[in-house]
Amino acid sequence: MKSCSDYRAQARETLDGHWNETALMALVFMAIMSLFIGISVYTAVAAEFGMMMSPQVTMMTDAFNTVASLLLTGPLEFAMLAALLLLKRNKLEESPTGAMFTCFTGNYGRYVVAMVLETIVLVLLLFPTLGIGTIIFSYAYRMVPYLLHDYPELSPREALKLSREMMRGYKWDLFVLDFSFIGWLFLAILSMGIGMFWLMPYMYTAGAHFYDDLKDERLEDSEEEVQEVQSL
Repeated sequence: MKSCSDYRAQARETLDGHWNETALMALVFMAIMSLFIGISVYTAVAAEFGMMMSPQVTMMTDAFNTVASLLLTGPLEFAMLAALLLLKRNKLEESPTGAMFTCFTGNYGRYVVAMVLETIVLVLLLFPTLGIGTIIFSYAYRMVPYLLHDYPELSPREALKLSREMMRGYKWDLFVLDFSFIGWLFLAILSMGIGMFWLMPYMYTAGAHFYDDLKDERLEDSEEEVQEVQSL
């Protein structure tokens, strides 16, 4: 696998000429996500100050936001990763935002099921492992969106399993790559969050390069590997 600086350089090369287009995609995604976050914040503040917000209403709002995350924002993030993977491979035939929604609609059901299965695993690991297991498995499942895009024949459960196999011994490498963006993250925060519109595609594109390298290294004969997972 390459160094963090190599992956960042490759991501910048991929995004050259597409920075603003991918920033718009991130803006659309974050606007949708912020809508549900705003609802949660409003209900929490309203309940805190006794603004006629019953516990039942607050509970229903929290449940709604959880379901919305599983049914909309989570799968939409998967689709954004798939769109940037297409951009990395020079196979993007429309705008990044348009590609995000195309990937979203085409794989929506598989994305939702994968999100539900992954969330169940991460939640079950949260308290017994004091959050450590949740972090580890969140990295083990980072290849799931790409695998669902590349292999339509894979079920969500099979994609989760194959992602765990691929990431065995490489979770730390991906963590270090994520951490290498910490300076850019601080700058994005100082820009009142505006910089996140460019930082998110930057990080996700570096992740796309990481995935393709990992795929070449761990899935030398992709068809046989996929069939092996499907047979288990």
